[in-house]
Amino acid sequence: MSKTHMLTVTYFAKEGCAKTFVDELETSGVAAAVRAEDGCIHYDYYFSAKDENVVFLFEEWTSEHHQQVHLTQPHIAQLKQIKEKYILDTVLRVL
Repeated sequence: MSKTHMLTVTYFAKEGCAKTFVDELETSGVAAAVRAEDGCIHYDYYFSAKDENVVFLFEEWTSEHHQQVHLTQPHIAQLKQIKEKYILDTVLRVL
């Protein structure tokens, strides 16, 4: 079995906006569009038990190439617009 490409994204939301951020990604169809992309194995958001303004995203792709293609998809522009409303800072970590 070949190695997959995994990463985490930590979102630091504006006060009280973490749940609204994730809710909008889900209801707008952005998250579903990502999950339907070729090569997407896992794409899901998790809330911190320690800080209500922190959201974690765990992504797993069949290859780094698939993840890079993901970044060029039209729904990523929509994700960025939603992020601008609710997120103060983001940290990406490749696993």
